[in-house]
Amino acid sequence: MKHRIGIDLGGTKTEVILTRANPLEVVDKVRVPTGQEKGYHFILGQIAGLVQDFWARLDDDPVVGIGIPGTINPKTGLVRNANTQCLIGQPFGQDLAEAIGLPVRVENDANCFALAEARFGAGKGYKNVMGIILGTGMGGGLINEGHLWVGAQGIAGEFGHSTINFEGPKCWCGNRGCLEVYISGTAAEANYQKRSGQFKKLAEIYPLTGEDPHAQATIQDYIHHFGLGMANLISCYDPDIVILGGGASNLPLLYTEGIEAVRHHIFNDELDTPIVQNQLGDSSGVFGAALLADS
Repeated sequence: MKHRIGIDLGGTKTEVILTRANPLEVVDKVRVPTGQEKGYHFILGQIAGLVQDFWARLDDDPVVGIGIPGTINPKTGLVRNANTQCLIGQPFGQDLAEAIGLPVRVENDANCFALAEARFGAGKGYKNVMGIILGTGMGGGLINEGHLWVGAQGIAGEFGHSTINFEGPKCWCGNRGCLEVYISGTAAEANYQKRSGQFKKLAEIYPLTGEDPHAQATIQDYIHHFGLGMANLISCYDPDIVILGGGASNLPLLYTEGIEAVRHHIFNDELDTPIVQNQLGDSSGVFGAALLADS
């Protein structure tokens, strides 16, 4: 099979990899600042240049896939719901394909994460895989027998924007009480700042739980909403396994107290669904993008 080029377009960094037919056989990779403050055409041109640099070294035409922090409207081909706001309303897939001279498959970055983990990571060997990213925001992807399920409108897996409290905090999407405003990493940091008057990253908050009552309350609040949200998702989709990614997935309590909180709310006698941390780390998204041609 042809070489693959996978691209993970993030809010702060963009990673591009060149692989052989097996996406884990990486030939080369590069990571650069996304530069979203420079606008849409800068991002487009930078990615096109990196892809063309890799392509120039090959004797075949590679397949190209890219994960973006948003979704594609299947009717118009335009980007929507993107954290990198300069992408919104743009025909990004079409523009990139024209810029590099190759077909391009574009997907949500959380879908890419789920696809890679299902194929090569913690979900290998499972039929129905749910991947969830708990980072700056909250997103997810659903894999059935190795293939993405994106839904009729292309929004399957947008778990972060399911409402769990109609009177809750305002979400950037315009709704209130979205799951994202409770269990994203950003949400935990905002919760701590509201309680303490100080800003700390989630990785700094967790170690303070034994001495700082604000940290303890923040983490306990996070665990409560994690249990509520995960129980809802498992009850709705009943996956064979749930795989967590993003910075908040590094919280050890998710796999002890968090699972107990899920068990408390689950619509079943027992919680038989494994909830595990990802195995591919930060590379899940870019490996998943390289796999898009197969999905």
